[in-house]
Amino acid sequence: MSKNIVELPFTEIVERTSELLRLREDVEKKIRGVVNDVYCRDIPKKEDWSFLVATSSITFVAAYGSGNATIQPGSSTVTFSSLFVADSAMRGRKISFSGNSYIYDVVSLSSSTGVVIGPPLSGTQSVTAQNYNIFQPVYSLNLDFDRFPKNGGLHIYEGGKKKIISEKAYQSYTEDYIPTPSDNIDSCRLLGVDTAGRTLLEVQPPPKNALSSEYDYLRRLDPLRETTAGVVGTVSAAGTTVTGSAGTTRFTEARTGDWFRVDAFGTGNDSEWYRILAIANDSSITLATAFGLSGATSAAYTICSSPKMPTLLHPGILYGTIMQLAADQNDPLVLAYKSEYASILSDAKRIYKTRIYSPEIPTIAEDYHYRR
Repeated sequence: MSKNIVELPFTEIVERTSELLRLREDVEKKIRGVVNDVYCRDIPKKEDWSFLVATSSITFVAAYGSGNATIQPGSSTVTFSSLFVADSAMRGRKISFSGNSYIYDVVSLSSSTGVVIGPPLSGTQSVTAQNYNIFQPVYSLNLDFDRFPKNGGLHIYEGGKKKIISEKAYQSYTEDYIPTPSDNIDSCRLLGVDTAGRTLLEVQPPPKNALSSEYDYLRRLDPLRETTAGVVGTVSAAGTTVTGSAGTTRFTEARTGDWFRVDAFGTGNDSEWYRILAIANDSSITLATAFGLSGATSAAYTICSSPKMPTLLHPGILYGTIMQLAADQNDPLVLAYKSEYASILSDAKRIYKTRIYSPEIPTIAEDYHYRR
């Protein structure tokens, strides 16, 4: 732990890992990679952590079926009656016809009263002046979406209460598939990602009317990062303004809430970190608390982020990184590092798991507070 904060910023984790394992400076890139693997992938996948839970919403698109549709077997062009109103937003949606059991994609608009579908109309029967539905069953979720909680994340309100829309596996979802639009959404599944990297969600039956639905989810964490470009021009003792060297420092690479230090005053466990309150430009930042007793001029510095998880788990990132690197080097202490990592995760589970081990404790000896 550094001199003045309980958080473990990214750079300090890397430096302490290097010190504990006695690694060379030229392997810091490797350490940084492993730190981010443990932080972004290993710890988040262990449990449904409460600190990763976020909430967003989806606005479902109403199904459309004004007028009627006509199309011949083997054709891809649908002609609608005069009641149809073309909308470019229909591209990419699904379409179904009365009397035809297949579901088709709306590929494009062919005219003000027609669309092109894919694949061509199946079967041997023509669709002549039949009812149809153009609907949208697939929606993009937030960019930082990682997964739903284990009890389900998508929900609608019924009678003022939340009703969970269950997430089904592929086989169950396809066996129970209902193509007819309805307001009684029964289940959902995750499909992959869109071109922007957002996870796709399919609901069934597809929505009949426009309505909004909330969903809880577990966030995907952004990698930890740092910047050391240029040197600090000036930072006064007990001051909060840090001025960088014009044209070389890149303070805008940081974000508010990141941490700043002057390297000459300590690195690793001896670091003195100050949270960044505001970023004016590439050469000026404001600290949340007054800088130390001594000022600095033309000094090397580090700005880095810290893990967006409770401080109880910060040492877990450190020891999880050490464990992986020690195993790679056949370090005899790897079992001790593994034990410490497991102990930290175990303690965190009791506080930050979204699901508790058991609602009942038969005897006092089974209460973890008592065992301590």
